[in-house]
Amino acid sequence: MTHPTSTRPLLGAALALATLAAVPAQAGVLSVFEANATSAADLQSTVDDFRTALGPLNAPAPVSGDPAGRREINWDGAPDSVSDPNAFPGDFFNQGFAPLARGIEFKEAGATTGFELSSTAASGETIEFGFPGGFTFFSPERLFTPIGDTLFDVFFFDPVDQVTTALTRGLGVVFTDVENTGSASMSFYDIDDTLLYTRDVLAGANASLSFLGVIFDDAEVARVRIDAGIVGFDSIVMDDFIYGEPIAVADVPLPLPAALLGAGLLGLGTLRRRKRG
Repeated sequence: MTHPTSTRPLLGAALALATLAAVPAQAGVLSVFEANATSAADLQSTVDDFRTALGPLNAPAPVSGDPAGRREINWDGAPDSVSDPNAFPGDFFNQGFAPLARGIEFKEAGATTGFELSSTAASGETIEFGFPGGFTFFSPERLFTPIGDTLFDVFFFDPVDQVTTALTRGLGVVFTDVENTGSASMSFYDIDDTLLYTRDVLAGANASLSFLGVIFDDAEVARVRIDAGIVGFDSIVMDDFIYGEPIAVADVPLPLPAALLGAGLLGLGTLRRRKRG
């Protein structure tokens, strides 16, 4: 976050960008939703388009939701006990009871040592992580950040049992105060930890809001690495996380070529057994 006295050119502050990539840059990516705006109202339509594309909102309960649906985190209902100055547990939203059964965990990467939520004004604690203002909220009034570094990973789990690895069709995140191109990014990996897609978050004016959401053809994302966080007075923090229903790996259908290969190998095994008989 840049100090409020930033002298960023006014032209940049006036820009509001929103795009939908109809032709993805890599195979498997169905669509990319991205925008930068100076207010939550101006960002809202892009976020809502992403929500609609992912499907209806599933209940935050330990049940298998609509596989064509989505889950969300806006942080605002979290208690003061897990917000600044206290640490935020990375598995807070991967519990076996509502409303914390959301099948998502945040884990440290790089030199990150943990996570933190900003305090509310009513808590009596210093808000916005102690900075003198400058972050913009999408859904007031808590924000999220890693501590110690800007790298962390997002993993998905079966909301029913919380320990089974799950896959999702996509993830979208609201960022605040992305001022420089390349200063924040999201990288998507499959169950084999193969990079599927990576993209920088759109930059804009001081304290502006940015959104980046990526949807894949199928539920194939097991991990998303995000590069954003607090580093001195040029920091980027996050608001809402929106993602496709986490589906247990065992319940994810094989892609057609793999399914056909499996069927072929099974048939070959049957033929060999018959010859031996």
